[in-house]
Amino acid sequence: MDIKSYIDDLFEYLDKFENHYDEFKTEAFLQTYNGIYAVFQALGQQREQAIEVDRYFLERIKKTPITSSDLRQLTIQLLITFFESEADIDGQSNKAYLYCRDLRPIKRDVTYFESHLVPTLFREGSLNNNFPLNDFMLKEIARYLGKFGRGLQNDLSPESFAAMDDSMKFLELMRRRLILGTDLAADRNSLEFHLLRVDAFGKIGAKSVLFDRYLTEWGYLRKDSFWSKIKSSLGDFWGRIKGAFKSTRYFRLVTTQRPAAFLLYGLVIVFFILLAIYVPVKWSDYSQSQLENMQQKASEVQKGAGK
Repeated sequence: MDIKSYIDDLFEYLDKFENHYDEFKTEAFLQTYNGIYAVFQALGQQREQAIEVDRYFLERIKKTPITSSDLRQLTIQLLITFFESEADIDGQSNKAYLYCRDLRPIKRDVTYFESHLVPTLFREGSLNNNFPLNDFMLKEIARYLGKFGRGLQNDLSPESFAAMDDSMKFLELMRRRLILGTDLAADRNSLEFHLLRVDAFGKIGAKSVLFDRYLTEWGYLRKDSFWSKIKSSLGDFWGRIKGAFKSTRYFRLVTTQRPAAFLLYGLVIVFFILLAIYVPVKWSDYSQSQLENMQQKASEVQKGAGK
């Protein structure tokens, strides 16, 4: 398929996203985006074709305002910036890029991505709450910074991380995952391990459903089920009870403290209430069983006497 066909498909998906979202296919959109990007480096050596692709990009971009949706803005600004960085080696195929850059409030790519595109991703309801799209775009921004932006600060301190804007925290975490790997939370020397240990991720995740989704997907949030929480609480309580009975002196000390005494006496009262219910019920069951046995034996005796 010619790259122009891919470009046409891409803009058709953007139109569907904006006007007929129920017909929008996320996976097909992402495959089309990746298919276009895959030829950028080759176009660096095919100058005539690169100029033609640049011209066609510009033609399609101008048909609809770039800010008509967050997906259109993110897609075009990212893809065209990648195109200029990888396919334009002589300044002859950058017309679409220059057009898109002129629409920005900030011209520098990295600064624009960090101060405008990343916050756009984390606005309420961004990308129609489509998490795979959000994740892909954040990853693309992180990938661009990895190839053409500032280097990653491997030894970033927890204090420096805490001082970042929330959206920038997620960009930083994504960059670290792409460059350093996805098992950072298991490394005792990593930023992620420290943040997990002090429950910083739990506090961040509580701010937003999207934050929670990212941190959960990355395995940075520990989520216990209702029953596991109950089990843990009962286990802790039982451990305290056993500890209190291990030492007579300690038991007397515990029972003289008002909260503990109330708890102990409350448990004793509950125990005797349950016992008062349990014993009559079991006695009634026993009596009924004995009565049935006696009736059965009497019936058998009567049958034998009648023979």
